[in-house]
Amino acid sequence: MSDVKVKIGFVPSFRFRYTSWCEKMRNDSLEAFGEIPGMEVVVPEPSLDGKSLDPENGYTPNGTVNTLDEGEAVAEYFMREKIDGLILCPLDFGDERSACKVAEKLKVPVLLYATKEPPGVDDPGLSRVSDSYCGNLSMASGLYRRKIAFHYAGLFFPDEPEFKDEVENFVRAVAVVKGMKGARLGQVGVRPTTFETVGYDEAALIKSFGQNVIYANLSDIVDNAKKYLDDDPAVQETVEDIKNSYAEITVSDKYIINSAKLELALMEFWNSNRLSAMGVQCWPSIQRIMGISVCALYGRLSEKGMVTACETDILGALTMMINYQAAMGKTVPHFIDWTIQHRDKPNQLLAWHCGNAPVCLAKDPQKTSLRSRRDMKGELPVDDRDAMAGLAQFQIKPGIVTLCRLAEYDNEWKMLITTGEIIPSDETLAGTWSWVEVKDHDKLYRVLVEEGFIHHASMIHGNQTKALLEACKFLDIKPIIVD
Repeated sequence: MSDVKVKIGFVPSFRFRYTSWCEKMRNDSLEAFGEIPGMEVVVPEPSLDGKSLDPENGYTPNGTVNTLDEGEAVAEYFMREKIDGLILCPLDFGDERSACKVAEKLKVPVLLYATKEPPGVDDPGLSRVSDSYCGNLSMASGLYRRKIAFHYAGLFFPDEPEFKDEVENFVRAVAVVKGMKGARLGQVGVRPTTFETVGYDEAALIKSFGQNVIYANLSDIVDNAKKYLDDDPAVQETVEDIKNSYAEITVSDKYIINSAKLELALMEFWNSNRLSAMGVQCWPSIQRIMGISVCALYGRLSEKGMVTACETDILGALTMMINYQAAMGKTVPHFIDWTIQHRDKPNQLLAWHCGNAPVCLAKDPQKTSLRSRRDMKGELPVDDRDAMAGLAQFQIKPGIVTLCRLAEYDNEWKMLITTGEIIPSDETLAGTWSWVEVKDHDKLYRVLVEEGFIHHASMIHGNQTKALLEACKFLDIKPIIVD
């Protein structure tokens, strides 16, 4: 796993006079931003003379945006800094023209919030201190008029926990947008013969998100894998890592060596093409030409942040990447089948796949196994020529999870988003699995059927609903929420 970082440009705005209250709201906001994981803040700084405008270094008279000239200068500075998202705040009434100018030029996701009003001033004019509440409407109107997608967070004092939650969700949404735009998707091999379900429209990926699919023949990857010698230090290091990852191994050393070589070849393909996600053919050819199964290998790649979907499911891999980005790289997804409804508990479903989950997701590290498909109990003699060897077996750890699936029909994108809870079980099942309890299984299953979502999905620990909803808004994806 690797941490995901985003750069957020902060646009503190005022109207006529930069007051001590404006300065406090600016500083308090920056202090709150400093507590948000994965967020690097870029903000205009006050010029030394309190007058100068320097677009190269990001200086404005007060470290804020107040005029169109200042807006132009800050936009230029932010573009140079390669900003991923913007946060706009009217510190008092604010200046909607200059703040919207920055958003207009940057064309990145925007968060808007206003500050609460402090007590009025006991002066002859009974003055209000802020008027952020009022000015915020002008700023929102300016964004709306320009058709700039934005998320309105609310009215806050910056030290309120709810404000930090809003900013953190926005940062996660920006991470998704950053990951989606221009993503490189690796496709190794072809889809299973009968799996029309995992077909996709490459042109739609290009048109909507500027993505590219990088292709490789499975045979070419295998040829590269076979170039590695058994005693190659990289092979031996990977072999040891595989052996140390599972509490029990009932496959041969020959399998582990071949799997290590294929893992290195796939990593080479990933790194040389700077991929964002990958879908790989996993049956039946690899069993014939290399004598192994690759389920556990995909989990190992995903655990390294190289999210990999089974059965050449490119949109499935893209959904995994979305979840991984929304988690800021702190946890990894499990690529699942919607498998069966529980026989006795109607709101539980089996989130399963053959054995591809990252081992870091195991409920109990002491109950993890590396098995053969023909011997999920680990009772049969180990066979050097067992092409079914290579499946992880363990139960996924309990907790709240988000389940997602991206789909495209007729150049329109939509994303299923639902949450559930993994309920621990005393059962021993094949592959990597969990029983997930949802609020209303019948409703969820009906939505899957009627909205055309297929049997594959991405599941990740944590509730990502708010962040994914914001990301959908910025990416023009229709969210299909099942609560």
